[in-house]
Amino acid sequence: MIHRCYNPKHINYPSYGGRGITVCDRWRASFHDFIADMGPRPSARHSIDRWPDQQGNYEPGNCRWATPPEQSRNRTDNVSVEYQGETVLVVDLAARLGLNYAALRGRLRMGWGLERAITQPVRRYASFAAIFGPVMEKSP
Repeated sequence: MIHRCYNPKHINYPSYGGRGITVCDRWRASFHDFIADMGPRPSARHSIDRWPDQQGNYEPGNCRWATPPEQSRNRTDNVSVEYQGETVLVVDLAARLGLNYAALRGRLRMGWGLERAITQPVRRYASFAAIFGPVMEKSP
């Protein structure tokens, strides 16, 4: 957290320190103060997450211990849409509606409107083997 915010040589610096994201002085000065504010890491799978303000700094009140699925929702390449008056991530909308995420995301990338993308059934293709029979290996 400190390195990616303050070390210009860190691979992730452009996405953190390069964007002006900082770590509060209290946490920079003392790991014990960081643990006092955040509590111990719940598990090895948890990592520090800026939440609820993903654009904010690392400071008390804007950080939590997050799981990988929670962290994945903070990525800058996530796509959100407006659905029934609510802004939702496409991955969450697909799960909510029981849709295939890859199909929904692909349809939206191709320029489909949201209504069409969520209502048109996904075509199921037969496997190669079902159409042409099992693949035979070459004889030597």
